[in-house]
Amino acid sequence: MPKTDEILIEAHEVERVYKTGDTVVYALSGINLTVSQGEYVSLMGPSGSGKTTFFNMVGALDFPTKGDVLLGGRNLLDLSAAELSYLRCVNIGYIFQNYNLIEVFTALDNVMLPMRILGMEKKEAEQRASDVLTRVGLGHRLKHLPGELSGGQQQRVAIARSMANDPSLLLADEPTGNLDSETGHEIVQLLSELSDEKGVTVVSATHDHRMLDVSDRVVYLRDGQVERIVSREDLDISVGSIGDEQ
Repeated sequence: MPKTDEILIEAHEVERVYKTGDTVVYALSGINLTVSQGEYVSLMGPSGSGKTTFFNMVGALDFPTKGDVLLGGRNLLDLSAAELSYLRCVNIGYIFQNYNLIEVFTALDNVMLPMRILGMEKKEAEQRASDVLTRVGLGHRLKHLPGELSGGQQQRVAIARSMANDPSLLLADEPTGNLDSETGHEIVQLLSELSDEKGVTVVSATHDHRMLDVSDRVVYLRDGQVERIVSREDLDISVGSIGDEQ
């Protein structure tokens, strides 16, 4: 992976607390983590471990109850609503398990949308969207609606949309969760290829062990805390078993 020494993401003593009546839940508790530019990091852990919550912190979709999250050296808590909107549109690409495509838009229109929001001329946005869709293998499906595409094809449209504005960070929340094994493998490989080609940082919240093979590091979360961090070279991956080398 084309990593650099430049730190893109910094999380310092991050806590996220939810209160329901008298019940207090620590979704995150004292998370400390840095991610380098160009790194591919997978967040793994059981349901309720804090993966999606941390994903939302990094993506400025939610904010810590305590602690700080910095992206490119800027504390997200210090940014205005307008600055956060711009950050989400330009610097961060999002991929979700349920694709989140606009059903009445074609594949081309879905990918064009982030560019048009930024004021790009329609002709330029259309050409760029076409190029990105072609790169993810959908050059022949530009005019198809989401309902006319398979799950894997819809996820490819979502990936193309996430790359529309050349983000520095790509966030993928269970990107293979709704896909069959073969299609999920194709999506994993595509994300890895795009990371290599573009030098984009990828952070994926996932249960999918196929992500381990393309990850530079795997961050294991449990009960809202970092349980351990394992580098790719320290992972022992074999058929039927995945563990840390001793």
